[in-house]
Amino acid sequence: MTAVPALSGVDLARQALLAAREEARKNGAPKKQPTRRTGPTLRRDGREPLGLAAAITMMMTERGLVAPATGGSVLAQWETILAVAAPELAGHVQAVKFAVDTGRLDVAPDAPAYATKTRWCVVVD
Repeated sequence: MTAVPALSGVDLARQALLAAREEARKNGAPKKQPTRRTGPTLRRDGREPLGLAAAITMMMTERGLVAPATGGSVLAQWETILAVAAPELAGHVQAVKFAVDTGRLDVAPDAPAYATKTRWCVVVD
């Protein structure tokens, strides 16, 4: 005769769930499968990539800053913006050109390693 091991925790819960489903089936409950989500879900819990413009806007909103978004002010304040947004890149990435109509910012890193770090930090919208 083989001894049946005592059930505990997850096994007991699994058996209770199966018994409840069987009882519901006997009582005429309809078989309804849960609907699956097919579209992407967007969570803003800090793990999703964020575009540079959105990151700067969020940072300015959190700190209560109001600054004009003209090309001259972005280029003039680039070192300050970079020091807050990505301090590891400060002094190694220079802003070259800002297109106000498209919101595109062209930067020039000092070395290929900083170009790679810039790509990791910045996601284009």
